[in-house]
Amino acid sequence: MELEKAISALQYALEMEKEGVRFYNEKAGESTTPSVKDLFTGLKRMEESHVEYLSKVLGHLEDENTFIDEMPPEETPFERVKAQESEFNFGEIAALRMAMLLEHDFAEFYKKAAEHTDDAIGKQIYLKLAKWEEEHEATIRNELDNLMKEHWYDMGFSPLL
Repeated sequence: MELEKAISALQYALEMEKEGVRFYNEKAGESTTPSVKDLFTGLKRMEESHVEYLSKVLGHLEDENTFIDEMPPEETPFERVKAQESEFNFGEIAALRMAMLLEHDFAEFYKKAAEHTDDAIGKQIYLKLAKWEEEHEATIRNELDNLMKEHWYDMGFSPLL
């Protein structure tokens, strides 16, 4: 991947991550279910760290014409807070589905960027970021599945029975 394309890809990635911060901040503010609010707040913090890291990588690439030889820090996994029976909120289900798509798109973007770079460090950075986004997607999917199962249980119904 030539320098201009790498810079353009990182600028785009940075804007995607900023949009993620905005989205998760908005959804955390709207959420009434503690587990969902905690999830969105945690995702917002993680996306903020992605913005910080990508800003650093982009700045180094623009100044030094090379990827910074520093991998992103490890992320701490989420711990789920069990939802209460009265907390089921259909609006939050839609927000969780949107969040899954957002994370999926982020992961796909980073994988494509990794495929199109010849720089070994750049490839490692993109693949690490893709892995993070895939983990975010899995965490959101798990929360969504748990909320649905709890709601079905509360109703005495499960489409799996």
